[in-house]
Amino acid sequence: SIEVNPLTKSELKFSKDYKKVPIAKINDELITDSQEIINKITSFIKLDDKASKDFFTSDTIKWNEWSEKKLAVYLYPNITRSFNESWETFGYSMNVPTWSTFERYSVRAFGSGFMLLANGKIKKKYNIIDERKELQNELNVWIDALGNNKFLHGDKITMPDILVYGVLRSINGLQSFKEIMNNNPTLDKWYLSVDE
Repeated sequence: SIEVNPLTKSELKFSKDYKKVPIAKINDELITDSQEIINKITSFIKLDDKASKDFFTSDTIKWNEWSEKKLAVYLYPNITRSFNESWETFGYSMNVPTWSTFERYSVRAFGSGFMLLANGKIKKKYNIIDERKELQNELNVWIDALGNNKFLHGDKITMPDILVYGVLRSINGLQSFKEIMNNNPTLDKWYLSVDE
């Protein structure tokens, strides 16, 4: 995988028509949807029918859509509430080895400002009033589904666990992540189990 500069998107020059992420080039085929990327990658995994059904559970698509269209949407306004939070969010840019020093600082400064400005647009688009409360409501959907299980479907990790983990991992290290885990011991325990 490569990190895409959100200002120049120069890493996407291989795609003439599509300039957004996620995008994958697999065997010269461009794939632009998360679920389609997952489907393509998993088509290369050789599992017997039982192992496949145990990992790719019948609710995998449901949880993929939820993690992408609900959880990720509610995370965004929570990591961009202020310039400081946006600045923290763009801290990753300082560690991208393929970017020049100028690109790193430009992405962090301009990206932080643009993210803060976009916060209001995102909240309006999705009718988000109280981003913390509404995020907690979405997290409760997952926590309720987990119940007392170690993973969503018991003691073995499944693809829905990986999908939700991936979205939450994207903010690991940020203040919002710390607050989420401190306020949700069940979620924190589950996250640490997946992380092992």
